[in-house]
Amino acid sequence: MKHGDVKKKRDAKMSLQKKTLLMFTILMLSFCIVFTIATSIISKRTEEDFKVRTAETAVNNVSSTIKERIVNYNYLSRLIMTDDNVVEYLKAYKVNKEMGNNARDSIAEVISLYSNINSVHIFRNNGKCISTTPGEKDAYVSDIEKSRILTARGGAVLSIKKYGTNPRNKGPSILTLSRAVYDINSQKLIGILIMNISNDVFDDVIELQNTGGMCVLNSDGTILCGDGQTGRLYDPDFNSDQIIYKTVSINGEKKMLAGMVVLDPIVVMCVSGQGAESLPSDIMYALMITMIAFILSTLVCAWFIATNVSRPIKNLSQAMEHTRSSGWLKQIDIKMPNQELNSLEESYNSVIEYLNELFNRLLENEKNVQKAELRVLQEQIKPHFLYNSIETISYLAIQENAGKARDALETLGNFYRNFLSKGDREIPLKRELRIIQDYLSLQKLRYGDIFDDEYMVDEHTLDYKIPKLILQPIVENSIYHGVRLKGEKCIIRITTRLEEEGLHIIVYDSGVGMSEEQIRQVLEAGNEEDEDDLSGFGLRGTINRIRYYCDCDDAVQIRSETGEYTEIEICIPEIIEKTGGENHVSCNGH
Repeated sequence: MKHGDVKKKRDAKMSLQKKTLLMFTILMLSFCIVFTIATSIISKRTEEDFKVRTAETAVNNVSSTIKERIVNYNYLSRLIMTDDNVVEYLKAYKVNKEMGNNARDSIAEVISLYSNINSVHIFRNNGKCISTTPGEKDAYVSDIEKSRILTARGGAVLSIKKYGTNPRNKGPSILTLSRAVYDINSQKLIGILIMNISNDVFDDVIELQNTGGMCVLNSDGTILCGDGQTGRLYDPDFNSDQIIYKTVSINGEKKMLAGMVVLDPIVVMCVSGQGAESLPSDIMYALMITMIAFILSTLVCAWFIATNVSRPIKNLSQAMEHTRSSGWLKQIDIKMPNQELNSLEESYNSVIEYLNELFNRLLENEKNVQKAELRVLQEQIKPHFLYNSIETISYLAIQENAGKARDALETLGNFYRNFLSKGDREIPLKRELRIIQDYLSLQKLRYGDIFDDEYMVDEHTLDYKIPKLILQPIVENSIYHGVRLKGEKCIIRITTRLEEEGLHIIVYDSGVGMSEEQIRQVLEAGNEEDEDDLSGFGLRGTINRIRYYCDCDDAVQIRSETGEYTEIEICIPEIIEKTGGENHVSCNGH
């Protein structure tokens, strides 16, 4: 990528300072939004809690008062049922007028202690009764009600009736307290007591609360007293011993409705007050101070980051850019405000120092390569090889074998034409193999039939380029130090194949082989930068060239067994080019 493109790409990106400013702006806005939402939620929850507390307090107060009054009326009924005149009236076999009047007077005396009692009725087992109000002849107890009363076994039974004990009564529903009367001695049923209590008892209780939106109902939803609008919101769910809360809409305003059963069948309901409790001022002040403190802290953090991070980084970047534009890899010296950025500067300077050392090494290596190539060119025509080849051709001419002499001259010409290779550093593998074939043909003319050459070549490898003249020195070493010394016909085999790690070239000969010590000396000497071995010829120099080309110390492997064979394997892990197109093969990260 060109520097101009890099600069445009860098300029297109937002600077750290702008990013920091944007981040803190978003952070402050987010906090303000969250603060507003949280305040709204807290206020709403406080309002709901206030409504719940208001309704709960009112319901509990009314329930407690009603229960207390019912207890009093229950106690009053016990006084009546144990009165001597009443007991005498109920137990008498025959009742006269005086008994009835005495019982009626006793009842009137007892109930005078309490208000809100409409009437009291005492029923004998034969159905006759006396009442504290006119119309006692019309009073009666239904079989269902009588069954409930008897089931209670003397306990108080509460009910709400439209007409009390008198079907002719057209007034509002009233609360009735009923109980069976038993003889103290024999525990036999002697009668039934019914006390009708006015709804005024509930009005007094509601008025004491001074709270609007309250009502007392029957468990079937019949309103006994209180706010009719609240009563119309009755739901059977309120028939519970625990307070039930429901959110209702009254005149378009959401309110909290609470209700519960006080004493079956009495239900109390209450709508929360009209006002709503807001957040306490001290909490509001604390929240506002927290928000202001957060905003100030954010601004201080932004200033601190800009001063100690973004601005020094910008200065460091400018210094690096100046170094790049100057054309020299120079170390920079800028005063950094903290240890981390100072470490960054030191790391940059260390990289610059390493790059300078690397460039120096590359320059030195390039000089060595050029020097080696010069020595290769100087030695490209080995006098003894050329002399031996010419001597062999002369011998063929003396023997008047002109055809073989012509073929030998043609082979020698092909060899040196491919050998020179127009000065290229890399040549296709197929050209390197032709050099080997010509070379071995010339050697066969000289040494006769002492070896056969074989080629196991993968066709896919022929067009890959390799360093020039890396096989000829190895084959020459096989002939002079392996095949000739064995004294019998040998095989020289060249194998090529492609594997995942790269191109593999194997030169095999069935000569005298090498010992472990000889292999170690050859491989270790290949690492030494001896001028005598830096030429492209000679086994050690060739190994050194291959290692440098592949940038890999184990690019050449030697396997041998004394008296049996020697096998030299070359692995070129990075194939840079393929003739007629591009091909890239990487191996082991090289």
